[in-house]
Amino acid sequence: MTIGTTRPLRGAEHEILQALRLQGPSTRAELVRCTGLSRATVSAATSRLRDDGRVESAGAVPSRRGIGRTPERLALSVTGAVLLGVEFGHRRVTVTAMDEAHHVEGTASAGYDHETPWPRRVRAALELIQELDLEGRRILAVGLGVPGRITDREAVARSLVETFTSRVARQVRADNNARLAGLAEAVWGAGRELESFVYLRLMDGVGGALISRGAIYEGLHGAAGEFGHMTVDPTGPACRCGKRGCLEAYVSREKILEATVQRDLGALRVALDAGDARRRSIVADSGHRIGVVLANVCTALDVEGVVLGGDLLDLAHHLTDPLAAAFAANLMPERAARIAVHSGRIRQVDGALGGIALVLRDPTISLADSDSGTVPRDLKGRLTS
Repeated sequence: MTIGTTRPLRGAEHEILQALRLQGPSTRAELVRCTGLSRATVSAATSRLRDDGRVESAGAVPSRRGIGRTPERLALSVTGAVLLGVEFGHRRVTVTAMDEAHHVEGTASAGYDHETPWPRRVRAALELIQELDLEGRRILAVGLGVPGRITDREAVARSLVETFTSRVARQVRADNNARLAGLAEAVWGAGRELESFVYLRLMDGVGGALISRGAIYEGLHGAAGEFGHMTVDPTGPACRCGKRGCLEAYVSREKILEATVQRDLGALRVALDAGDARRRSIVADSGHRIGVVLANVCTALDVEGVVLGGDLLDLAHHLTDPLAAAFAANLMPERAARIAVHSGRIRQVDGALGGIALVLRDPTISLADSDSGTVPRDLKGRLTS
């Protein structure tokens, strides 16, 4: 049995299969809303798809108070195959496996030093795939997340795609890991109900994405979303991008820990909770800078909301309260009440899940059996040197 766009499908059936591929388990009412098809058409088409074995029940929607039958969710039929998302961060690699019905089969992560060479990072990723115990299962596709500001990024991304194509799956795609984290929030997280939003990821670097109608806006040269490299002060400190006074030069994890003289974010959070006035002021100032930049971005782009992600959210209200205050204060008054700031719902695996969303949204990637490989028994034996 095969699923997805394995043969030309026309009309309603095709629209429904695409909707289930992109957004996962959905009720018939949700399919009506996202496809624009009538209730009668959705009902008839889903019945045919169930009879053909392409769609199956994903269970009832969690019960809510009220009268009437509990809506049933439908999903693409699962075949035992998986999609893989792999995020190569600056300090860790994360691998997540998901089936066609958007059920997470497993996830694993491994840390490494910031200066770890790429062959060792690839080795760590392949070892994690083996640890997920997917032996013998078909791999439909792999989505890779790669940091935006690294040396020879294009060559690194090309090499990663070639390596995973030859060793793991025939269909592999790559994109900026911060943008993929934003895409994950659009599909499964805080951006799911937003038609358009700005995503900002606060980690070792400050990256982001502009998401509109569930898709990443890439820009002319594929570099849209570099909000961390917007200039805050042209006379400010040097940034790794080559400019001075970028937002990232003030509010990356490294810069905040350096300014507060703390070894990690956990220790800093303890100091903040204990009422350390100096450190609270430093973190509040960082939040203020972020809020001003986001307000300027939203003023220019007129989006529906903002979603925040990244490890710096571990600082909780010490960062987000001054951020929200500065954001509201620097928006035009009529917009301040309409554009909300949301904390991301997906942590740790957002970039890896975004890799899966990337391949699900690529119409050139088939979910057919014939286009997939399997996890070999000796994946460790095929590691790069």
